[in-house]
Amino acid sequence: MTTLWYEITATTPAALAEAVAAAMRDIVPGGVTVEEPYEILGIDQGVRLREGEPYQIRAYLPASELGAVLTDDLRTSLQAFAGVELTARPFYEQDWSESWRQFFGVVETGGRIVVVPSWVEHEPGPDQLAIRLDPGQAFGTGHHETTRLCLRALEDAIRPGSSVLDVGTGSGILAIAAALLGASEVSGIDIDPVAVDVARQNAAENGLDGRLQLRAGTLKADHAVAYDVVVANINRDANVSLARAFGDVVNPGGMLIVSGFLAEDVGAVTGAMNAAGLRCAETRHERDWCAMGFRRFV
Repeated sequence: MTTLWYEITATTPAALAEAVAAAMRDIVPGGVTVEEPYEILGIDQGVRLREGEPYQIRAYLPASELGAVLTDDLRTSLQAFAGVELTARPFYEQDWSESWRQFFGVVETGGRIVVVPSWVEHEPGPDQLAIRLDPGQAFGTGHHETTRLCLRALEDAIRPGSSVLDVGTGSGILAIAAALLGASEVSGIDIDPVAVDVARQNAAENGLDGRLQLRAGTLKADHAVAYDVVVANINRDANVSLARAFGDVVNPGGMLIVSGFLAEDVGAVTGAMNAAGLRCAETRHERDWCAMGFRRFV
């Protein structure tokens, strides 16, 4: 039996994308996807970003009384954002995977990592590490600037045998990259159990079944284990609120990589991390987005 769903799309200026996505996540139980404006050049040719065009943030709700209530809540919440247009498209459950495939091409990240859809034949270069990925209902395809920034930061931070924690693992892309880059112990955590299931499936697709420790939950300040590298591609407010926990779970001399925020948020993020005993070691930018690396020296 097929189920009717609604694809709810918020078309938003790039500068508002993160805030609109956060507002939608607060309402939609299954999470949201953030899509950049790009065009697919060909199956093996990757994508090209279209500068100055709006982002599209999508959520999926059942065609039910609950879905109607949540859709109305979305409309009310997004009235606070100027220039955001909300639309709805009906589709049946079996269309889900196909709707993903039309938006997801091979992504060159600018480093050794190349992200390849699981249904596409692609031969990586001799020095490249290919991540086979099917994002499902989870964030993390390599199309967003913050994901690419984190992948490049991981390349520089990870050493053979490193232990790594991916906070907000989503599709598992960063955890998988960490393992492929030589980390010996990789854990991932996400508040969305659906995302954790997707991450496990992607780990298996990349030959890492059982090597990644993935679980649903939130990071606490009393987390029992510390890591050489911690990466969190979430958002400004979540990073700031987790600063104390980050300070506890990064080993002395270890690296914290945080992203999911705009360049204008660097001051707020830096202040929170400094208060937790972490000092900025690097800052990376791609367009308006930012990723920062912090060292724990105490």
